[in-house]
Amino acid sequence: MKKFWQGFVAGAVVTLVVVVNLLPSRVPAGQAQQEAFYQGKTVYVKAAQENLRAAPEASGEKLGVLNKGTAMVVLQEKEQWLFVNLRGFIWKESVTGETGIFRGQPYRAAMILVKTEAEAQDILKQLQAGGDFAKLAREKSIDPNSSKRGGDLGDAYPGDFFKEFETAIFALKAGELSGVIKTTNGFHIFKRLK
Repeated sequence: MKKFWQGFVAGAVVTLVVVVNLLPSRVPAGQAQQEAFYQGKTVYVKAAQENLRAAPEASGEKLGVLNKGTAMVVLQEKEQWLFVNLRGFIWKESVTGETGIFRGQPYRAAMILVKTEAEAQDILKQLQAGGDFAKLAREKSIDPNSSKRGGDLGDAYPGDFFKEFETAIFALKAGELSGVIKTTNGFHIFKRLK
């Protein structure tokens, strides 16, 4: 019977310690308890509305407004800011993974870049006489990336290239050639693909 009471008292003490540790800590009057945030924690907007920002600063780009009760998952804590992942459902046809659609219509162009104006003028004459742009770009262009693709720069959106490039490209219709354009990199010829 003595062992029973010793076990009972030991169990009661352990239970009491666990319960006390699970109880919320007492915070002196007038002081707010700091909530703990950690990666993976689900949190909810408690204000009527709160701004969602692109950067952890009050002047950061405002991405949208979240309403009270919006659920999010904490990805990272940074000083007074939380980097969050929103939780909820949205109509599938209302979203896209393509960021370019927010920047205007895509366009496509090809480019040949050479060191001298004389070389650029010679290439332009060959192109105007029916020369193959992609072949000449692979053979003559000094741009290491686009020359491998026959000068093709891929799909682009307004603001992707230097202003002088885009001014020349936007002035062209699909299939048309630009004149020779001088930049600090050399001399360029563009062909509008779409």
